[in-house]
Amino acid sequence: MVVHDSLPPRRTALVPVSSAPPVRRDTLVMAPADSAAQAFFGGEPAVLRKFVPRHVDGSPSLPRWQLTDEFDAPVDAHLWAPFAKTLRDAPVHHATTSQGVAGDPVPYRLRHDDIVTSTLLVSFILMMWVIASSWKFLRVMVKDFFYHRVRPNLFADRVDTELRGRFFLVAQTCFLQGILFVDYVQDVLPETFEQTSPYILLLAGTTVVGGYYLAKLCLYHFVNSLFFDAPRRRLWNDTYFVSILSVGVVLLPLALLVVFFDLPFVQALTAYVLLMAFVKILLLYKAYRIFFSSFSGSLHVILYFCALEIVPLLFAWGLLETITHHGMLLL
Repeated sequence: MVVHDSLPPRRTALVPVSSAPPVRRDTLVMAPADSAAQAFFGGEPAVLRKFVPRHVDGSPSLPRWQLTDEFDAPVDAHLWAPFAKTLRDAPVHHATTSQGVAGDPVPYRLRHDDIVTSTLLVSFILMMWVIASSWKFLRVMVKDFFYHRVRPNLFADRVDTELRGRFFLVAQTCFLQGILFVDYVQDVLPETFEQTSPYILLLAGTTVVGGYYLAKLCLYHFVNSLFFDAPRRRLWNDTYFVSILSVGVVLLPLALLVVFFDLPFVQALTAYVLLMAFVKILLLYKAYRIFFSSFSGSLHVILYFCALEIVPLLFAWGLLETITHHGMLLL
């Protein structure tokens, strides 16, 4: 009994080639030095001949085996034949999704902000220019701050135009304290920056500090005009202006350390509190020497200083705290 295969045999045929003589092509092959071929080739490069036949159309090619229509096709050809053209013409597509693994957001840092750092450097250069151009006037004002003189010095050559950039120095003091306020928010409530722009916080802090100084000037002018004469009021205004300038000058190195060298918040807060306490003590001393030089005026100067200096400071601090904790709703 003979068993035959159920699948029909698959026959192939060569692609017809031309009857032209084959083309001879030469290929250089180095004979290996350690093989038996060295004895035959003498160690020299050997020329091996390779014959490349041509197709009927004249293009050279190696012979290959191809299926022709005159032979039998596979038994399952009717299954995949309808999809052959579709699969062949389908473009290569790689499915991707826009979803990914959520990473931790990079926290906001003042030293990475080009606007803040550039403004800080420009303010430093301008402050050096103001101090250099008005050094004589500033030296006289500092001397009058530490030497008690109710009447103005007649030998001091003073004009209003000697101090250039008076408004800039006050604005710089407010801006530096606004930077320290942003650093405070960054340490206490870093999630605030996810919903509120840091520039809004910086503008809010600078505006509150500027309003604090403006409110104190108005209060001092109103109270002093009721109880004291003009020379004492003028001397106190100069003293208070020197205190604002000194705060701005000393806060600039502190702000540079906070922004560029990432000074820890505890150390920055300690330095700021000590600086402000020192300035308030000097103002208390000058208020006592200018307005209440007698022994009975000690109680008066304490009431005067607490009402016009401490209360506005506490009010400004409370307003900054409100902006810090409810800034997402207010701004």
